[in-house]
Amino acid sequence: MEINCIDEMNATVKGIPWKVLFPMGLWHLWTHRNNFLFRTGTVDSQEWRKCIQNSVEFFSIGIITKTRQLKTIVPVGWEKPPRGWLKLNSDGSAMRNPERAGGGGLIRDHDGNWLKGYARGIGYTNSALAELWALRDGLMLAKEMRIQQLIIELDALSVVILMNNEIENLLMEPLLTDCRNLLKEFPNKRVIHAYREANQCADALAKLGA
Repeated sequence: MEINCIDEMNATVKGIPWKVLFPMGLWHLWTHRNNFLFRTGTVDSQEWRKCIQNSVEFFSIGIITKTRQLKTIVPVGWEKPPRGWLKLNSDGSAMRNPERAGGGGLIRDHDGNWLKGYARGIGYTNSALAELWALRDGLMLAKEMRIQQLIIELDALSVVILMNNEIENLLMEPLLTDCRNLLKEFPNKRVIHAYREANQCADALAKLGA
């Protein structure tokens, strides 16, 4: 890996655990070395990008739920957005993943007042795609409301990472591209992660949709 790529890499992999990125990097180095010696004889300068993309994809399809976390007690609750901003909370729900799924969410103002909400069945899919469908519905609703300053809060960390980084994920296309294009419609926006306990209203709507 070239030294001048490190800053860009650090910005790209924000939120990906080192225990995912490091072994993926070793694997890519090994396979690239074998390709160099026995097949191509050339160095691929973009190999580090492929490593990051594969790390994000691996992280987004279930490693979060399978990784054992150290438990700490922290106060959790929904927080009001700053004055002049609105907040969209969305969530996806897949019953007996990957079976019947639904999505839902709501938009509230800086006083915490309910403005709009939504819930619908998505069909049969996995939880990661259910999260993206719910996010897409919420962004379309916010666009119809002509919101200028929007905070998007999700409890799916993998989706937050994908939305904040221009990284390909073939398993989630073209839905991921739709969400990214919708996000560009808002002059001021932030996509942030929230604990599930702070996303209970959206979770209830998602289960209602399912």
